[in-house]
Amino acid sequence: MKHVALLIIDVQQAFVGHQQHTPMYENTMAYINATSKMFRQFKHPVYVIRDLEEGEGEDYQVVNDLVVNDIDVKMDKYYNNSFWKTSLEEDLKKKGIDTVILCGNALEYCVTATYFGALERGFKALFLQQGIFAVDLKSLDILYATRPLISFTALSTLLNA
Repeated sequence: MKHVALLIIDVQQAFVGHQQHTPMYENTMAYINATSKMFRQFKHPVYVIRDLEEGEGEDYQVVNDLVVNDIDVKMDKYYNNSFWKTSLEEDLKKKGIDTVILCGNALEYCVTATYFGALERGFKALFLQQGIFAVDLKSLDILYATRPLISFTALSTLLNA
């Protein structure tokens, strides 16, 4: 898997900060951070995307638990779909990316909107298993039953090939 990027969507204080110190939060953050570290290690781009539709203050910064590296691409958006009225599509295509791995917040809104946005633009898109926050935990069960997932272990094997 040579042409892949990781999209970390809306892991911001205003959206997930209230979940800090819960097992779900800790587990999801661990998967996102381990996956982003692996992407950097294998020289694949990591995009950290913030939703500023509701504001741009301190609450809209990424949570302190999210490891962000200087080489990561930082993007801001004002709509659910990370592709809509941003330079994401153009940037991915310039880098030769054809597949995106999605993680972050929230499954019911921005993550799914970005999934469909990716497909509409000709990208392959997969959800990072254990790397998605949801407003309703039942939504994760539906995701796991109906959408394309990729595990950390499978990604590790593919990126290392």
